[in-house]
Amino acid sequence: MAAMIDQAAARLMLTIAETPGARIAGSVLSDFHPRHGRQLMEANLLMPQGETLAAPLDLDHDDEPVRLIWSGEHGGYGYYSPGADWVAVTPDRLSMFGVNMPALLVRMLAQLEIVGGAEPLALVPDAVWEIGNVRLPGRSKPVPLWVARRLSDPDCWSAFVTATRVRPAPGLRIVLSTTPTGRLPKQMFAGHEIVGVGDVADHAAGIAVDPALLAVRIRTGTLPADVPISMSADGGSVTVRGKRYTFTGPKQRAIIRHLYEAWENGEPECLTDAVLEAADCANSVNTLTKAFSGRKDWQEFIKVEGGRCWIQC
Repeated sequence: MAAMIDQAAARLMLTIAETPGARIAGSVLSDFHPRHGRQLMEANLLMPQGETLAAPLDLDHDDEPVRLIWSGEHGGYGYYSPGADWVAVTPDRLSMFGVNMPALLVRMLAQLEIVGGAEPLALVPDAVWEIGNVRLPGRSKPVPLWVARRLSDPDCWSAFVTATRVRPAPGLRIVLSTTPTGRLPKQMFAGHEIVGVGDVADHAAGIAVDPALLAVRIRTGTLPADVPISMSADGGSVTVRGKRYTFTGPKQRAIIRHLYEAWENGEPECLTDAVLEAADCANSVNTLTKAFSGRKDWQEFIKVEGGRCWIQC
């Protein structure tokens, strides 16, 4: 049975995963996270990776990291204190520990039903992985799943964006991110729902994603505080000024997606005929009223005038 980790260790794991090399110095673990670092090592989530030549912070050195030197006389690395005394640094404090990404992915996805069972494929080296398709409660079809890290870093974000263009979402794609939700770029991509792992983790199981929580998150979408309109990645719901509207029909979803993308791109007005054609509506469905037959709430946020239509907020 795999060693368990608690919530604090899980948070530490996600923090380390967000560092440039997904690494942390052994001295930092020893000084600040001894118990949780030990949990991560016992769970095989952190592994030794060579040595570092920076000692822990030393108050006698104005809180600056101390550069280590090799001493043949003392047979190891260390530094001289302000009083010219030799301070030895033990080998365990020289070690760097790196995230064992394959083990982390196994832990993270342990509760999810992944269809197929293929090995994760790195789309962006050390940053974005294609996992496969996942079955979620309440959804009739499996959904493509990616895992990403460091999406708050401009270079990683750019590489992620390129990957989404090379491999477009087939309608909906879930992206589990080690980056906290509050640090994710506000830019959204049609068909992609980026979810912070910490938001949907099962607290009783450390870092494992809870499928029920993930399903609810995908269904409701995410609305940034300063954005008046938000659409769920699958186009099934749109939230306007805090009110949520749900659409089940594929053509209605296609219309909502078309208008939302136009609004998001800063050119909200669309030709109504073009919107209906893009949604693959029948020739007899030549107005939005017919497309949304049986309901009127869409008129609360969609304006129609002079052969054009747009989302109004």
